[in-house]
Amino acid sequence: MIWVHCGDKSEVITTLSLATRLHEHSDAMDVVVTAGADILSLLTPVPDGVHVVPIPQDSVVKARAFLAEWAPQYLIWNGGPVRPILLRCVEKSGLGATMINARNSTLFAGRSRWMPGASRNAVLPFNRVLTADGATATRLIRGGVPREKVVATGPILEEPLTLPHDANELTVLIEALSARPLWFAASVTTPEIFHIVAAHLTASRKNHRLLLLITPRDIDSGPNVAQILREAGFKVGVRSQGDDPEPEHQAYVADLDDELGLWYRIAPLTFIGGTLSAGGAISPFEPIALGSAVIHGPRKSPHAARFARLAQAQASRKIRSAAELGIAVGVLISPEQTARMALAGWSEITQNAETINQLVLDALQSTEVAR
Repeated sequence: MIWVHCGDKSEVITTLSLATRLHEHSDAMDVVVTAGADILSLLTPVPDGVHVVPIPQDSVVKARAFLAEWAPQYLIWNGGPVRPILLRCVEKSGLGATMINARNSTLFAGRSRWMPGASRNAVLPFNRVLTADGATATRLIRGGVPREKVVATGPILEEPLTLPHDANELTVLIEALSARPLWFAASVTTPEIFHIVAAHLTASRKNHRLLLLITPRDIDSGPNVAQILREAGFKVGVRSQGDDPEPEHQAYVADLDDELGLWYRIAPLTFIGGTLSAGGAISPFEPIALGSAVIHGPRKSPHAARFARLAQAQASRKIRSAAELGIAVGVLISPEQTARMALAGWSEITQNAETINQLVLDALQSTEVAR
């Protein structure tokens, strides 16, 4: 059992990503995730084998009962304040432990931050303390924590998981589409269909061979989407009806379940559905992780933090309307533009890869030794 604790709401996404990664790489090993009552409901979804439970009260009896019930073999403490009694029990148990995303602002609760030795005692159970900034590392070292235990890694952020795909289908489709300029409208909500049609009309005036790939969020609405595209004057293929992409197609409705990973790998440019109308945006990290540059509207919930990271890295383009979308697609469809944006996005979302890989390796090696 590997134990991951989420100590702050700002670390929920990172915790979910880390717990999923640990579970996928630990074979039969389960993962238990703990958090305070105000965070528990946010820790979803999780795969089977990942248990989400309340952090025990900070008492000797509750701490010992928790450790006896779950018998964790490694602990990753992700941000938030420390729990002195619980962590003292962790230390006495000999459990391997690493703290990540340590911050001065959240590490110490109440007046303990000003007490002599507070820094040293707070992180005593941890083999390593990875701080979110240099100031926290400096404070810990000045407070008596051994220098070799503290590493200022910067904030450890989520690691995007790559969506699966059918390798045979990918080979066939790349061969069929490699000569075509194309863009992908992913998980488009019903009100956005007409925006996408208008944008494709605009972009096609500049590039007559441009192909639109579109996956509706309501996957069963594929034939209706195709009819709307035909009424706009496009020649359309529909995947659920057995059509393959043909040279004469100007739009292709990719309306089969669980194929976003396939189309992200093919399309150099992806519009993020749910960002021009209500319905909720899908994650912009999923196409970025598979080499597709991102374009999106003003609605970013529930992934505002991810969009902000991409914007800061100049790895995405924000538009406000269908008219702007069509113009932007026409400009960004060039290989140089999409390659630059995709590379910037990849660099942004993989900046913690080495640290996360080591963290996962340490946890797995500790569980192997404990078996």
